[in-house]
Amino acid sequence: MPYRLLTLDIDGTLRPGRERVVPRENVEAVRAVQRAGVKVAIATGRCRMGIPDKMLGRIRPDYWICAAGAQVLDAAGTPLSTLAMTSEQMYALVDFFEDYEYMLGFNFDDGPYVYVNYDLQREREAGMGGIVYARDGEDQDRHLESMPFSAFGRLPHEAVADFQKKYGYLGLRFLFYGDDDGCDILTPEQDKALGLDVICTAAGIDPAQVVSVGDGSNDCRILTRAGLGVCVEGGSELALRAADRTCPPAAECGVAQLCRELWPEAFDHEKH
Repeated sequence: MPYRLLTLDIDGTLRPGRERVVPRENVEAVRAVQRAGVKVAIATGRCRMGIPDKMLGRIRPDYWICAAGAQVLDAAGTPLSTLAMTSEQMYALVDFFEDYEYMLGFNFDDGPYVYVNYDLQREREAGMGGIVYARDGEDQDRHLESMPFSAFGRLPHEAVADFQKKYGYLGLRFLFYGDDDGCDILTPEQDKALGLDVICTAAGIDPAQVVSVGDGSNDCRILTRAGLGVCVEGGSELALRAADRTCPPAAECGVAQLCRELWPEAFDHEKH
């Protein structure tokens, strides 16, 4: 059965962590498989407006799975599925993170806002390419317009147990980016795999015809849901276990190498 859909995480998969944009080799390979008829979806923990066009270069996805599956869009930006946090979930996070002065942000439909310790997030983002994507939300009033899709934060791994002792009944999940203190914070319902199901239904594609590529804990379920799950080398232990195989890391343009292996016909023009 030919693969008809390719889903790609951004950070650590398409784009090396310390680079501002997706390397040209990855961009051109993704565009080549699209021209060959393969649909492409970006599957990321970022909200849609937290992904600058310049970051992806000339990649123009057919679908978006954003906010770790809570925001699913087509190429035109039309929502196919959305899932928001409840006010109780959001307020619990704010109370806890403020008590310990941990950094906390939320993904909204117009971009990410940092509610607690914005200066820390600004310093970290500035050190990773010089562009700060998150907005200063320390007035803590953005949610009065609409609720966020998901949250992201920085805290010691062991602090999660303290949160769950007090707020475990909310079912929030903390998915860390490896050994770093950064994490996505998701509701019980949201997951990239659910976003994949939405796209497969809309496009009439069997999940067995999907290749999913990722590197982090929030990629595990989409890697197992796809017909072929691929974790980039150096990915999280959980993602490596969930995947069917690996590909070279982002710094070596592993996505481009994978595309050439799985869809060689998309690159036949290079032989002439």
